[in-house]
Amino acid sequence: MEFNGLDKFKLITYQNLDYDERKVVTLLYQPLIGSEALTLYLTLWSLLNPTNLKSPAYFHQKLYEITTLNPRSFEKARKKLEAIGLIVTYHNEEIYLYELKAPLTAEEFIKDGSLGAYLFSKVGKANFNDVVTLFRVKKSSLEGFKNITSNFEEVFEKLPKEIKDDNDYVSRNKSKIKLNHSFDFDVFLEGLSKNYIDRRKLTKSIRQKILNLSYAYDLDEITMQKVFMDSVDKNRDIDEEELSENARQWFSFNKENEPKNTGVSHKEHVSYEDMIDLCKEESPVSILSILSGGKPAVSEVKIVEKLISNFELNNEVINFLLVYVMGQLQEFPVYNYFDKVASNWRRANIKTVEDAIKHLKKRSTKKRYNKHQKNTIPEDIEADWLDEYIENI
Repeated sequence: MEFNGLDKFKLITYQNLDYDERKVVTLLYQPLIGSEALTLYLTLWSLLNPTNLKSPAYFHQKLYEITTLNPRSFEKARKKLEAIGLIVTYHNEEIYLYELKAPLTAEEFIKDGSLGAYLFSKVGKANFNDVVTLFRVKKSSLEGFKNITSNFEEVFEKLPKEIKDDNDYVSRNKSKIKLNHSFDFDVFLEGLSKNYIDRRKLTKSIRQKILNLSYAYDLDEITMQKVFMDSVDKNRDIDEEELSENARQWFSFNKENEPKNTGVSHKEHVSYEDMIDLCKEESPVSILSILSGGKPAVSEVKIVEKLISNFELNNEVINFLLVYVMGQLQEFPVYNYFDKVASNWRRANIKTVEDAIKHLKKRSTKKRYNKHQKNTIPEDIEADWLDEYIENI
């Protein structure tokens, strides 16, 4: 629909846009969205109150005058910003509400399965390399140096009690992966020697990595203790790459064991409702076991681990992604195939299995992609694809 100048709108966000993010939008996003969309995006940020990160109500006519966009050009630019994840639009009977989102980091953008490739195709190899170089930072060598940084406990006295504060504060507002996975860190920590492990180095990042690996490879707390101990070096530092590699080794070691009981035998009929429930309740290993009729290969679970680490998708969406892709190809493809679909689902803000099904059915009504076109999301399917696929499991 076309906006008229008397339609009102408000702006909200949960973070301020810093210099590096403006640079990313200008150099990486602009070739994809165009100068008009970039102008609109930066203008919307400028209309925000930097103190409370909101705006009063404005008429759209104000935007048309500032940006020199007409209603049709404005709508086209707005949809580009929505499609690429920079704004989210809400509407009720009285007003539009635009939520402004910070862009991906340069690394996230360049390594994204679709955005990086799309930018490469738009600007060409030479320009792509020139732009990417502007965001590269060469790490300084620390060879010969010893880390002598003081920790908090060595400098500050212990506080009598923690301060509880339930208020909201400015943040980057980036989604975290939510796993429906019961992992007891107390049990995990009990088996670790305090003399061998420096628990202060169990940062939030390391804890999240442990949780992701436990979920992806279906490893319990005791096995994760062994994985963790194998990944600690002589300086008691934890290498995340070693964590991943050791998790894969332990999964391979236990590969001959039967997968945990999902409540549905491989030989039993799996109904549509069963599969939806399983995606919400089970681990990727269990889902792959049902789809393939046996415990999955290490290489397959490695791809799942990469998906969990690279995309802000809930666990049920990751599971349903496996069902969708394997249902399309009748086999387990290379990572790039999953990457393209996951990138599309992330930009579509898919949070649940129901969201994914609705998205697929909506896309099935649109024009299909050319099968011979390179770097495209796989061809859409008919709305009843899942029913037919489940029948054949």
